[in-house]
Amino acid sequence: MHRGEPSALDDNINNNDNNNDDVDHQSGGGIVVREHMLMFDKVLTPSDVGKLNRLVIPIQHAERYFPMIYSSNDKGFLLNFEDRNGKPWRFRYSFWNSSQIYVITKGWGTFVKEKKLHAGDIVSFHRGVGGSATGRVFINWRHQNLSVRGISMPISEASNYQQRTISTNFVHRLEKSIKLFKTESEFNKPDSDEEEETDSVKTTKESLDGLMSYLREMMVGYENEVVLALLNELEDLVASYVWPEDKVIIICEQLCNIRYNSNVEEEKALVGFDDEIETLLDQLTATSTKQFQIISITGLAGLGKTTLARTLYNHDLVKYMFDFRAWTCVSQVYQQKDLLLGILSSFMDDLTDDFYEMSEHQLGEKLYRKLKGRKYLVVLDDIWDCRVWNDIQMYLPDDKTGSRVLFTSRDIDVSLQIKSARPAHVLRLRTKVESWAIFEKKVFRMGICPGGLEIYGRMIIGKCEGFTLAIVIAAGLVKNNLSVTWWEQIANSLHSYMVSDPRQYIESLTLSYDHLPHHLRPCFLFLGAFHEEVPVTKLIWLWIAQGLIDDTGSRTLEDIAVDFLLDLIRRSLLMASRKKSDGQVKTCRIHDLLHDFCLRKAEEENFLLNNYRYGIISSMLCFPLELEKSLQEGGSIQIDTYKFLKILDLESILISLFPLAVVHMVNLRYLAIKAHDGSLHASISNLMNLQMLIISSRKNIVLPKTIWSMLNLRHLYMKSGINLMEEPSFLQVTEKDGPSALASLQTLSQVSPRSCHNVFSRTPNLRKLGFCGSLISMLGDLEFPDLGSLYHLQKLKLHNTFCYPEPTRSCNPYNFPEKIQRLTLLNTCMDWGEMWTFAWMPNLEVLKLKLNSCIGGKWETGDAEFRKLKVLKLHDLDIKQWVCFRDNFPRLQRLVVHRCLKLDSVPAALGKILTLEVIEVNGCSLSAYRSAVEIQKEQESEGNSFLKVHGKENF
Repeated sequence: MHRGEPSALDDNINNNDNNNDDVDHQSGGGIVVREHMLMFDKVLTPSDVGKLNRLVIPIQHAERYFPMIYSSNDKGFLLNFEDRNGKPWRFRYSFWNSSQIYVITKGWGTFVKEKKLHAGDIVSFHRGVGGSATGRVFINWRHQNLSVRGISMPISEASNYQQRTISTNFVHRLEKSIKLFKTESEFNKPDSDEEEETDSVKTTKESLDGLMSYLREMMVGYENEVVLALLNELEDLVASYVWPEDKVIIICEQLCNIRYNSNVEEEKALVGFDDEIETLLDQLTATSTKQFQIISITGLAGLGKTTLARTLYNHDLVKYMFDFRAWTCVSQVYQQKDLLLGILSSFMDDLTDDFYEMSEHQLGEKLYRKLKGRKYLVVLDDIWDCRVWNDIQMYLPDDKTGSRVLFTSRDIDVSLQIKSARPAHVLRLRTKVESWAIFEKKVFRMGICPGGLEIYGRMIIGKCEGFTLAIVIAAGLVKNNLSVTWWEQIANSLHSYMVSDPRQYIESLTLSYDHLPHHLRPCFLFLGAFHEEVPVTKLIWLWIAQGLIDDTGSRTLEDIAVDFLLDLIRRSLLMASRKKSDGQVKTCRIHDLLHDFCLRKAEEENFLLNNYRYGIISSMLCFPLELEKSLQEGGSIQIDTYKFLKILDLESILISLFPLAVVHMVNLRYLAIKAHDGSLHASISNLMNLQMLIISSRKNIVLPKTIWSMLNLRHLYMKSGINLMEEPSFLQVTEKDGPSALASLQTLSQVSPRSCHNVFSRTPNLRKLGFCGSLISMLGDLEFPDLGSLYHLQKLKLHNTFCYPEPTRSCNPYNFPEKIQRLTLLNTCMDWGEMWTFAWMPNLEVLKLKLNSCIGGKWETGDAEFRKLKVLKLHDLDIKQWVCFRDNFPRLQRLVVHRCLKLDSVPAALGKILTLEVIEVNGCSLSAYRSAVEIQKEQESEGNSFLKVHGKENF
């Protein structure tokens, strides 16, 4: 194959593919006749045929067919090919470490020019089989269409086919099987008059059998009556030789939705911006220009400015080239101090309280000194006018180091006023091919549209005219209803909302809003109070405090609110920003245009005026603006003005003491404060309607006994400290004297265990509990108050502050309520041999072992079986060796190892766990990270290609 190269690579190619494709048959004109075996196809992207003169080889094909076994340096080695005309080609093949990609470089540009290749064309790589062709490698090319077993496919479908089938997770493996089934079934329909199966029918049946195999594997651990019924229905279709393509796809979609229901994903849908990324990357990272430069991205709201900027910001080459990177969102209403703090916090792990007390000028000087002499990138997202730049430019030094500022704006005039180094990059609307690709990704988890719906789907996309936000919202309208009637209705009604002037596209949002169930509308309009990312827990609590969630009696308000939130995400009206370790949504945000729409619609319906009067300070939901100065200066407050206020959020400012005037705002449902001393006055019990009390205090606080009379309190969330609760007076009261004191309380955090004895019988509905204090007895045993009455407890955190000189012992596993799903241990200093006790917790799904939770160099899990554990996190532990087996964690999905510096390797046995999807190794030794990579490679060699390994800052 390679002239002058060793033959081991020939053996690798000969042994790695069993799929025969006959190509290049005799066609006259001197074309050589050979038998070829297809290795893989590659759909060319704009950057593959651009000025970089390089072709990216997908990693799975690169490592399978062209392993880097001869290279002793970064220059790689030469590969020799022949084209279909018999002409030899020699390319340099190498691995770009900075971008972690395999590329063909030298010679590729000439090949592109000679063959007149463009984005969307396909190049294919084959190896010769039989006769003189054995051991030789060939390169072929195709324009405008892709032939798959004799089928001509449009370039959009070809691109989707190639890009999807190379993916390695369950959904994309399933998609590959469905694509093959679609291909076979369309042209190989069974003939009822034939007594025997033809070869083509057998091939189609084999593709369905492969599809069933993937489905069974994907649904391991998720079997229930619905899943089994769907699998049986599909098996009946296979057995009956009735192969309705759309029915098969819809069943697969239903199974995927069940399998990944908790993993609500935000599809970035960055399609068709290859040229922009290439150009902007060149401007950001070019070493030929040392001057400080400003680069801008502008365009209509919803076209993807922020997504494009975020892609550049997180690009491996950008991370490598800049010493410091900072991202901050500006928005219409901003404060200079918030911008400076946002930039500083991007590259400083933990800003001390001193920073928040500094003036704007002092912060600016800190920033200037931090950046002085360094190469940095600052991204300013969503600038509305040039005042922002005037406020911070003096603090960004120009030391001729190649530093850059990148900003996004809806207004192109901002770029001219700030005097960018180059003309603004104005984002365009999407092409029809790109629009369809976005739509398919948004509506279908597998990105495959059933044929019966495609005609209406393409009608919908045609009326969106390339406007990304319109595409996303249209997808939200149809994704939960796959009936032809509904899609036809949407395709016909959407037209009146799509006018020729792009500025009028916001009218399409009215259709989504009108389609919302009535119970979701106020929750959606409430999002107008947030322009930035908001924690899901906070949003849900605010919804409840504002009275937007109705009590059904059978479920908690919090559970109902979570369903509302997920419904809004599924409708593309809310986006999931970050997720928890178990896949649940942690933070969310609303798109700019949707935010604007919320504000206008709320004003139109008088929603904001009747329900809440908040100002926006520090881009957060806050309190009436006129309260800020009074609270910070300790002035008087006109209580009558705020007697109907339901939500008072003081977390954005630091005050000295808990403001006593607040206890007279008797209609408060939600109160959050941040103070030097957050201790509560006994008169807090005046707030009888209070449901959420959030306290962030620099000093430990004492909760007065009067708090036990606040019957409506649902969440008592203290963010830090060892906090005491005064003994409630009702301890002397018998049960017949009244109901539980805090029957509604669900959250209690950062409370000292020594103040919690004999109180949990009065908090029977507690779901989240966090102890902070002495949790180790004088004999070295883990101990905490009796939790036997907490039948609904789901989350428990144990933070020990008592230092014991020897490894400690765990408690009796029956001390833990059986419904606990999430357990966090911190500084408990237990011997690793005590971990078996937690395996007895029948419903434990998430186990977090943080700093000094366990001590010792070796963890042998023995025969302990964590039967339902899905997530295991090891943080800041001194473990050196970990010995375990697959049966110890039969349902583990995610393993996170963070800053375990002494750990030499991740147990290879973990790779045998069928449900394991992700291994993260961060801030550990290189040997630990490499062992995880080896697990991934071993699994791929055995056909398990859905396991992902992520790592950063390993050394």
